[in-house]
Amino acid sequence: MRKLPLITAFFVSLSLTFGQAGSNSITVTASQSTASGQPDQAVFNVQVTSGLDSGLDDVIAVLQGSGISAANFQGLNSFLNTLPGVASPTQTLNWSFQLAAPLAKVKDTITTLSSLQAKIAALNNGLALSFSIQGTQSSAQPAACSLTGLLASAQTQAQNLAVGAGASVGNILAMSSSTTGVISAVGLAGALLGASSSPCILTVRFALVRD
Repeated sequence: MRKLPLITAFFVSLSLTFGQAGSNSITVTASQSTASGQPDQAVFNVQVTSGLDSGLDDVIAVLQGSGISAANFQGLNSFLNTLPGVASPTQTLNWSFQLAAPLAKVKDTITTLSSLQAKIAALNNGLALSFSIQGTQSSAQPAACSLTGLLASAQTQAQNLAVGAGASVGNILAMSSSTTGVISAVGLAGALLGASSSPCILTVRFALVRD
């Protein structure tokens, strides 16, 4: 608790200089990669068509054994289905699901969905299943961005440039990011204290101090 006044004083000092562009300054941009790794899953798009009398629970029930649950539900569309020789078009619901499967299990997943497709068609209950592979993804979570790491990188870049100009880096005059705009002293305080959300691209303007 005795260190709190020093921390508060630091942020008060920063807020006074924040946004003030001096006559001598240097601006650098630091970035961090959030790549989540190599793709290791195939993403299946599964569509189930039904009549207006079917609900989500009914559709999930016929998908049993495929690994698809309500958590995989992506959306619902309604469209008119015109059949040859039928005077009045029928309204149909299209239920969309997304299923991720390991790349090593793509063939098994296709076999499972194909079997389920045939089983649903044999029921002749007005439901039909179709599926396709829409792409790949990584199962790893994207890396979190660190504002303190970005700030340290920006300061190193600025210092290297300043040395070449026979100067040194001074106070921070302004900071901004492409995703959050200008970052206030309060925002910086939160990041330094371990906030979980921070920009991945940071532009910082430092004062340039002549030696």
